[in-house]
Amino acid sequence: MARKAKAPAFVYPTCVRHAKTRKDVRLRHFFLCDGCTKLWTKDAFGGNAPLYVGEKLDGYCLLCNQIKTARLRTWFLCDICHRVAGAIGRNHVAEEAILNFWNADVKPRSPHLEIIRNDISSLRPRRDTDVSGTAPMDFLVRDLRTGKEVFGIENKTGRSSIQDMSQFQLDVSDCDTILNDMSRLSIPAYIIHAQVLEIWQPPTLGNKIMGLWWTDVYKMAEHFKAVKKRADENRGAAYFGKKAFLEIDTFPDAVEGKSGITLVDRFARDGAPEMYHS
Repeated sequence: MARKAKAPAFVYPTCVRHAKTRKDVRLRHFFLCDGCTKLWTKDAFGGNAPLYVGEKLDGYCLLCNQIKTARLRTWFLCDICHRVAGAIGRNHVAEEAILNFWNADVKPRSPHLEIIRNDISSLRPRRDTDVSGTAPMDFLVRDLRTGKEVFGIENKTGRSSIQDMSQFQLDVSDCDTILNDMSRLSIPAYIIHAQVLEIWQPPTLGNKIMGLWWTDVYKMAEHFKAVKKRADENRGAAYFGKKAFLEIDTFPDAVEGKSGITLVDRFARDGAPEMYHS
């Protein structure tokens, strides 16, 4: 009796950002302008051009958030990379909102402090061997009188306002990013949550800032709840009580120390807190 031939093994597509075949890799679609397409192709996807390019239309570019001539572009990406790619444009809007708030409300009261964009959001190649928790904080603040960095600011962007949350969620790797940079630079850190919502010019979408809230690493530590595994990904997230966050209009007072000891002085006195524990 003839032996039945084995069916050939199914080969899953390769994620252009991970450069690895994965079961969750699918065709993913983005409306992008020509400039942002070239940026992703060169800097994030190893020179891999889109597999499909649609017709020209006037609408939002998902990355630069500008209304201009855009096209539908398609690549193979896994679930994680698809989520990260879709969030970059939202992060850009949040970062600009933080800079605008600083220049309008903090700088006039503390002109000796200069805010510096330290890690502009961008889509970079991702490999399984990459170490998590090693990225720099999003902003550094320098005292112009001494030329030294005095504290950092980490931006965390989401669709919900703090009031609408039951608790605040932050990936353990993001906590480690903050703590590692604090240790490396010997400075404390604030965290600003930016609520960014989608706006539409069908079939394209852009993003709009809705609100900002702030906290610091000590408040986060005081309101720590637990570490749990994300339901959709194999990684841990730390959960914090939302009372750790304050309205953004109170931030300039905190920087000046009008509401108590400054963050810089507390860091000099107490050192870095334990933001979370397993």
